Amino acid sequence: MTEHGNNNVITSALGLRRSKDRLSIRTVRLRYLKYMLIFPLAPVFANMQEALFGDTMHLLELDAMTLAGSAYCAGAGLLFAFTQPKTIDKLSRALAVATAGAFLLWLMLPRGQAGLIAAMLFTAGLGGCTACASCAYIFVLNEAERFLGAAAISLFFAFNQLEFGLSLISGLFPKAYLAALVTGTCMCLLLYEADDFSAVEAEPETTFGPALALTLYFFVAHYLVEVFYTYLPGTSLPEAAIANGATGIAVVFLAFALRFIAKHSVWNMCNLFFVAITASYALYFAPEGSVLRCIGRFVHGFEQMGYIAAYYLLGCVFKEHGDFRLFKLFLVVTLPASMIVYVIPGVISAYTPEYVPLVATTVAGTLFAVFILMSSAYSTYLLSADRSDDPRGADTAAAGSEEGAPLMCLPLP
Repeated sequence: MTEHGNNNVITSALGLRRSKDRLSIRTVRLRYLKYMLIFPLAPVFANMQEALFGDTMHLLELDAMTLAGSAYCAGAGLLFAFTQPKTIDKLSRALAVATAGAFLLWLMLPRGQAGLIAAMLFTAGLGGCTACASCAYIFVLNEAERFLGAAAISLFFAFNQLEFGLSLISGLFPKAYLAALVTGTCMCLLLYEADDFSAVEAEPETTFGPALALTLYFFVAHYLVEVFYTYLPGTSLPEAAIANGATGIAVVFLAFALRFIAKHSVWNMCNLFFVAITASYALYFAPEGSVLRCIGRFVHGFEQMGYIAAYYLLGCVFKEHGDFRLFKLFLVVTLPASMIVYVIPGVISAYTPEYVPLVATTVAGTLFAVFILMSSAYSTYLLSADRSDDPRGADTAAAGSEEGAPLMCLPLP
């Protein structure tokens, strides 16, 4: 890279770090709470292998975690392929009922291959619920609602990690987390209203542009980085869940303070996620039981920062720069392909588990480096002060005319 290019990257990164947003809590509409509580978008499988499937369950030489994660991704992509905005309320209700039925079947079956197949059917249905929930999250909500929706589910998941480690409820009912998730999913999806999706059909078709590409890079990078954690040694232990959950709860409140109080750009959240997760994975080179390994478990709680930023940006940019057709294509193509992402760390863990920390750290560090090198593009196309390039343009303008001021990204001098 030339000296001019280096200076451009540094200038853009510093400008983004100092940028400010106007995100107002006053724009939140409580009647849209059913679209904000995106339960099926919660991190379903992380730290849940012991409680849900056990280490001994395998099918076709793959562990239960890998199979369930793959079924979840396939269900989200394939079921959404047949969805239209005018029928999404009906599909949401049907999937909610079917998923609840498959979940009950899984609860009744003993642990074994039949139970594993039932679990895969359940997670495939939950994946379909994910597609419906994500559509509402992107095309119905405004900026503040999207951010609070992602933060609420992160908080739900972090509390569940803490509870799982302490065994307060899960000690009596190991599947308490998924029971709460399925109950919340069904309650919300059954309340979906067709009128709320009427504007989605009327939106003009758009083309795939730089803003979408940059958003998808962070979204996919966040997913690729996070999927390795489950396969690191000791991550299913109660002490790991307690550390991850405790930090996660604090991180959710930190994210809220960064956006609504300090008004910092989401760019800072993305950087905090990458730095923390890369450091967390690097600390897993330390021996089990060491202070550094313990610190790594706590630091990994910053996964919630990445989750909130990834879904918030995805919703903002698809609403402003995309349409239902492009979003549908994104889900149909990327989610079934994500099955491979689950398989890769699963295979590494099965045959060469000692290399998982090295691969995880290398992947996280590389993706972070590329993210920083693209600072100029993010400044120009995604997080600039120019309203036409702001991922929070028309969306917040519409909300602002009704409930508050529009939101923009303002670089400080």
